[in-house]
Amino acid sequence: MPFAELDSAGIARSLAQIADHPADLADAFFERTEEIELPDGEGSPGLRVWRETGLAIRLLREGRTWLAGRDRISADVYHDAWRRVARAMPRTQYPQPSLKHESWGEPPRAPELLELPSNVRRALRSHCVTAPLELTVRRHRRWTRVIGTRLASGTERENFYSVRAELPTARYGCLLSELGTDTADELARRLVKLHRAHDAPPPSAWCGVSILGASATAVLLHEAVAHALEADTLAFGGHPDAAIGVRMGSELLDVFDDPTSAPDTVRRAADDEGFPVVRRCLLRSGVVQQPLCDTAWASRGEMLTAGAGRRGNRHLPPVPRSSHLELVAGELSWQDLLAEADGGLYLPEAERGSLDPLTGEFTLRFPFGRRIENQAPGPPVGPCTLKGRVSDLLDKVTGVGRKVRSAGAGWCAKDGVKLPVWATCPALRLEGVEIVP
Repeated sequence: MPFAELDSAGIARSLAQIADHPADLADAFFERTEEIELPDGEGSPGLRVWRETGLAIRLLREGRTWLAGRDRISADVYHDAWRRVARAMPRTQYPQPSLKHESWGEPPRAPELLELPSNVRRALRSHCVTAPLELTVRRHRRWTRVIGTRLASGTERENFYSVRAELPTARYGCLLSELGTDTADELARRLVKLHRAHDAPPPSAWCGVSILGASATAVLLHEAVAHALEADTLAFGGHPDAAIGVRMGSELLDVFDDPTSAPDTVRRAADDEGFPVVRRCLLRSGVVQQPLCDTAWASRGEMLTAGAGRRGNRHLPPVPRSSHLELVAGELSWQDLLAEADGGLYLPEAERGSLDPLTGEFTLRFPFGRRIENQAPGPPVGPCTLKGRVSDLLDKVTGVGRKVRSAGAGWCAKDGVKLPVWATCPALRLEGVEIVP
């Protein structure tokens, strides 16, 4: 691990000199990132590689944050950032800590990236789709470690992939925790569904039954539950801990944020502030249990717990965000969900969602759907949008599937801070929801 040999005791001593108020929190954040891209098009010139290493010093005092980020790691760089954050220089200083860390090795190899485009094209041809495909795939790696005056975390590592695929008639993007043997076939199946629904007319505006697939459910929960229960979002309407005990949705909804149960390659033991992550119950039977908080927000309420602080990068302070959402499975089979749903819509995937924190208005955009006929998905329909207020929408959940799957991984770009998010969900049945073209 690149940060295993850092002098954590020496770093903690140096930070203690600037955290000289009893309630101060000071920490050093070390980050290393690597992105490898296989660009668009056949016959591309090869892999592109971006590598960065840096650190940040932060002081949190009485609700205010001072942060200095740097794009190198060395004793001089550390000391400069330390001085920028210090509110007053101490009379005496400890010797500078050792910042020994593993250097970058040989240029990275990523054979799995090189193989994917041809495998996807082959899978598309097996579905009789010969349209030109543009495909960009990236491998993302990130190592972080946090050392503070109160605790020091181990090195956390993330390793995942992003894919963007485009046909003349269809466009699809996703995050993947790994590129497996069936990845190309799955990507091709998604593109084929979008391709075949390209000319389907959108449904007329109506209000009725909708069945959300696991992928669509994941986006719904991320926008309507996780974002709604982030402490900084709750603060728009009052103090975050006032939300605890408030009914937010159907009693069928038990929702957790649990970074420890995420896929192996993105699983975490500590957040980006070095605090141990927990299996945080967001909703229990539709009632709010514990909002998502970083240290700054947790310090403002006795009922709030830290451990959900995430940083977009070392130049940004932590903010409360989800990592891996879980919706507890229900008791309904696929046929149970579709029962008495004729005339409704099956919406397997969502492109994007949005939440207005001031009004609670929520929208979820679907690239296509299928009309339910004879208790089964039938003819395709074109793009459509689900609209409503969060509390009303979640209260209309009338069924939860019993089969869960890893789904809904995507980029979350709240306030311009781009972070990967993950989920494990079953399908959902909602009744009386508004769908518009």
